Parts: sequence; structure tokens; C-alpha cells
Amino acid sequence: MTSFARKHRSAEEAHYRRLLDKAPAFVWKRFADGVSLRVRMFAPANHSPEAFAPAVLFFFGGMWALDTSAEFVAWAMHLSRRGIVCFIPEYRTHARYEVESEDIIRDGLDAWKWLHHNADGLGVDKNRITVAGTDAGGLMALNCGMQPLVFEKRWWQFRREDVLPLQPACIAILRGIVDPAAPEARALHIATGNTPPPESINPCALLRRKLPPLFCAHGMQDPLLDYEMRQWFCDEWEGFGNTAELVLCPHGDHTLPQFSVNPAVFEQVLLAWDAFMVEHGLWPECDDSQDAMMV
Repeated sequence: MTSFARKHRSAEEAHYRRLLDKAPAFVWKRFADGVSLRVRMFAPANHSPEAFAPAVLFFFGGMWALDTSAEFVAWAMHLSRRGIVCFIPEYRTHARYEVESEDIIRDGLDAWKWLHHNADGLGVDKNRITVAGTDAGGLMALNCGMQPLVFEKRWWQFRREDVLPLQPACIAILRGIVDPAAPEARALHIATGNTPPPESINPCALLRRKLPPLFCAHGMQDPLLDYEMRQWFCDEWEGFGNTAELVLCPHGDHTLPQFSVNPAVFEQVLLAWDAFMVEHGLWPECDDSQDAMMV
């Protein structure tokens, strides 16, 4: 692992980083060379293993070079007040480890499976786990929920049967990468030369029927990621008979997930996501007596 000093772009980021470092942590993955990855947990007050609460697993962005996990602290703090348990895992990146893109995607899949497997002990309803992410983290979240169907054909049956893989209850991408072959994803270093990214990790090649509900939010003023690509992707998602909701923020840019930069856009996305999740029965009804923002 390459050591480096974190540089905080603002006092708010440093504040959220301190809150993240103070959150309870669990080691969710260990490697033979001694490297271990931790996950931070933000839980409702008086949370217990018997709570059976919904959960969100957040994958930070940073194009697999920067650690931007602190930007999810505001989300986690608010949602934990809503009765939702939030997890922010560490995963390997190009900047800190000698890993390939497929290794990073595998870390995302393993983190999702770890949470599902340990849900009971963490007070989480394994059937109400959402995976979410920003830019490269959005790509990881999509891969968690878009694994191919398993085709099984038994000798006494004429037709083969589709078997669903383990998948989360919902996927949320907040300014997420949907096509690693697009020019906007060049910083991920997935493709080399004329070699395209493998289809096994490209959500555009993994579109199929029987996918979880998808919530997608994007800023129309984002200079790095084109909102029209997200629009096309959501249309394709629905074209396979799945459910998708796209929230386009006219005043949102690449800082869309960051409460400290643009609270109005943050609130627009958060409230739209909340309504989507309540509508699908994955989150409890919001208590109107609570403040909208608790960050």
C-alpha cells in the first residue's frame, strides 16, 4: 500500500472526515499480506441487533484515485435519524494499491455480500439493503445489482430456468458512472490503448430484466459527466421492464452529493430519493416532526 497524506479541500470536509473517523468501524475484508479494509457504521439512536432496520451501503467516488468517503457523512447522519443504518466501506483504489479495475469491482461485490451475510448481527433487514455510490462508486453499486442471471436446465425439463443472483433491494447512483467505455470514465484507467473495458463490469452490457429499482440523480450543470447519458441509461433500464427514476437538478453540478457546497440541491435529491424509497416500501414513512436537514 502507498501511504499518502489526506488533503482536505475545506473546513467542512475536514469536519466530516473527523466524524467519519469517530464512527464505529468493522473490518470487513482481510488480505494475506496483512492489509485490511474497514467499514464505518452510522446507526439510529438506540440501535440494536434486533432492530431489523433498512440499510444503505455507500461507495465513494473519486474516480478510484481520491478518497471522497467523507462526502457521505451528511447523508449517513440524516438517514440514521430516519431509522436507516448506513455503511461507508473502504475499498482498494489505483492510487493506494496495485490493483486492476476488476479487483476494485470485486471489492464492491464482496462488501455488499459481507453486509448481506452479517445483516442479522448488525440489526439490518437483509431484504431492504440499498447500494449507492457517486461516479466510480456508482459503477460499483451498479455492478452489485446487475450480476447476470444464472441459467439452469434440469434433465427432466425442456426449458431452462432463470435463477436470480443475490442482489440488493435497490440501487441509487448520485452522479454515477454508467459506461466505463465512455470518454468521461477515462480517469478510471480501465481501458488501455484500443482495448475496451471488459463487458463483465460494464453496466451497459449488463442490462437485463429482473433488475432492482434504480434511483438516479444528476446535475444538469455537471461539466464532467453528461446528464444525457444517465437519461439514456434509465430509459434502457425501464425498457427491460424494470423500475427507474431519474432526478435531474437544473442547478446541480459535479458537487451534487455534497451538502456543504450546495444544500438546496442536496435537499432536492435527498427528498426525491426518500419519496422513491417510501413508495417502494423500502424505507419507513418520514416523521414530519423531524427537521428536513440534520447534518
